Amino acid sequence: MSIDRVLLFAFLFLFAYIWIGYPAFIGLLAKALARTSIRDQGTPIVSIIIAAHNEEASIGAKLSNCLSLHYPADCLEIIVASDGSTDRTDQIVGEFSASDPRIRILRSQGRAGKSGVQNLAANEARGEMLFLTDAQTRVPVDVLGLLAGNFADPRVGLVSATVQFTTGADAVSKGQGLYWRYEYFLRQAESDIGILATGGGAAMMIRRELYSQIPLRYGDDCILPLDVRLKGYRVLNDPKAVVFDLSPHSVAEELRSRVRMTARNWAGTLSRPALLNPFRFPVTALGLISHKLLRWLTPLLLLLIFIVNSALALRHEAIGLCIAQVIFYGCAIIGWQRMSRRRPAGLFGHAFSFCLANLGFLLGIAKVVRNQKIVSY
Repeated sequence: MSIDRVLLFAFLFLFAYIWIGYPAFIGLLAKALARTSIRDQGTPIVSIIIAAHNEEASIGAKLSNCLSLHYPADCLEIIVASDGSTDRTDQIVGEFSASDPRIRILRSQGRAGKSGVQNLAANEARGEMLFLTDAQTRVPVDVLGLLAGNFADPRVGLVSATVQFTTGADAVSKGQGLYWRYEYFLRQAESDIGILATGGGAAMMIRRELYSQIPLRYGDDCILPLDVRLKGYRVLNDPKAVVFDLSPHSVAEELRSRVRMTARNWAGTLSRPALLNPFRFPVTALGLISHKLLRWLTPLLLLLIFIVNSALALRHEAIGLCIAQVIFYGCAIIGWQRMSRRRPAGLFGHAFSFCLANLGFLLGIAKVVRNQKIVSY
């Protein structure tokens, strides 16, 4: 067998493992080894932290949403960490604060980035639990109680809510919806067996004593769960605690979001190499490498598959696979054209969404290689 065929089979096997093999393995493992959750009805003091930069369009609705939560008033405070906002964000928060002393605003000196103002708020918070949430995320009335109930288990250090995206009817949102259903399947399986090491920045709760200052170049949804795992605590995804967030409604928005998440999470994951050590954290390391690092390398793997397959096709070998790849990428181009025109894309849209996600992975890794910092939201 030629070296080209060996390489092609190896690359195809790795691709199949990343996208099919690992999810199947972790799903079966979760069914066999899922741990029993411990919950109670306790009401620890919770500090809601909302990082905001120029959120005048959504901050009022967010504060109203927080005030409507079914949680004891004397066990709740709401901190808006304004990241150098130049619009009416601070004024709107001030108006709410005047009528409800549980609400207060902390303002950074200049732009500190999302992680910077979250660190500022965490230092000032009085809660036993910190609930980090985004200005555009809508939280049902029972979510705080559901999340807080998980901390009856002393081994639990951080709990994320399950995010449902309000996709609407546009093709971009629908295409990415399939990706996020796949992602949350993996997160829930890893959560069930106690190896989850990622979180949802839209809504997650952490014990205050486990909160470590977030380096400004990393995201809270990446670095906080990693640090919690390093300290020996569990990270959970709670399927009963569901929150709602907006999905990007254009190709450009989705690409920017994917690039930002990949860059911050890739750099953050590599900054905690101990968790990648299979001798210290064997199953957690497997999850991080398979779920995160290898998946983010998929675009490079796809490129290698195409190059090797093309070389074989020129020698009249593996022609069918080469044709299949060309057809797939052709379908992605059709999906791109339909989505750009906001037309129904069907299966073409799913092909394009897969390619768009991988383009985001590639550009995100490129930013890390160039040492470009991302502090945006």
